[in-house]
Amino acid sequence: HEEWFNLFNTDGQMLHTDHFYFCLMNYEWPGELLQEGWKYLFGVYDMHSNHAERLLQEKKQRGELEELLNTWSTAIEDETADEKEVARIKKLIYLINKDVPRTDRNHEFYKCNPENSDFLRDLLTTFCYANPDIGYVQGMNEVLSLFLVTIEDKVAAYWAFSHYILKNKLFFNSTGLMAKLNAIAELLSRQDRELYDKLRQLDCSNMLFCQRWILLGFKRESKSFEMAVKIFTMLNAVTPTHYVPIQDMGRCELLSLDMFLAIAVLISYRNEILSYTDQTDIYQWTGSFKLADMSAVCHAKQMYEIYAKDGL
Repeated sequence: HEEWFNLFNTDGQMLHTDHFYFCLMNYEWPGELLQEGWKYLFGVYDMHSNHAERLLQEKKQRGELEELLNTWSTAIEDETADEKEVARIKKLIYLINKDVPRTDRNHEFYKCNPENSDFLRDLLTTFCYANPDIGYVQGMNEVLSLFLVTIEDKVAAYWAFSHYILKNKLFFNSTGLMAKLNAIAELLSRQDRELYDKLRQLDCSNMLFCQRWILLGFKRESKSFEMAVKIFTMLNAVTPTHYVPIQDMGRCELLSLDMFLAIAVLISYRNEILSYTDQTDIYQWTGSFKLADMSAVCHAKQMYEIYAKDGL
């Protein structure tokens, strides 16, 4: 707690943003401090705001969310509303309703209070309604659940999720996602050529088997929800500042820690992967393995820091 409070002055302004990110990367925060940390990390609070400014921001965000919720929820009951708009909203609700019931259904957050599943559905619908250029992509339900369970406040969780998706929206469409997977393939070819060649032999060098890792921040590959939160925090506490040139594509891709985590996971399972004889083996493995501990994350962090300093 003392480490946290030392980040701020008496007006509640954060004085040491670099140390804030360092703490998120290296320390485990108790629940209530992690909630506050995520509000800064994911843009709910301005990094340099004071107590009074945050209170005003919270009030504004609450009002804006209520207005968005009311707009789409009343439109579907309004016989005079635009038919195309109503059809769009109903399609969103249909798609989202298919995924919400199976989202973290064994977590006590939902088991102890079924109303939280309704919040998940309504917040997803609100975001997708407000951002028609993005729409609903399967997996958003899993990501929003991370925010809702961790922050435990639907208004702050919505705006944190919204900022996160808008920042990473390129990776929620096929073009942006493939660009990141191509960058992972390029990195792997430099880090472990033998392993890369094996994946190419298995017709897996497009790294499509990694797409869930990237979209969900290794949530399903974590052995517990708590580990998933810790990994998600670390992945987002590093600001990407370096690029890797993609051979034969004439372009560069911004590096991020999740790319190096994908490489670290593959390297940690390299002996098993090198024994595979069929593409099916890869997909069966990715569908079942769990990260036993944080060692792959530590390895990813080391590789990222080496690259940031010296390049590949």
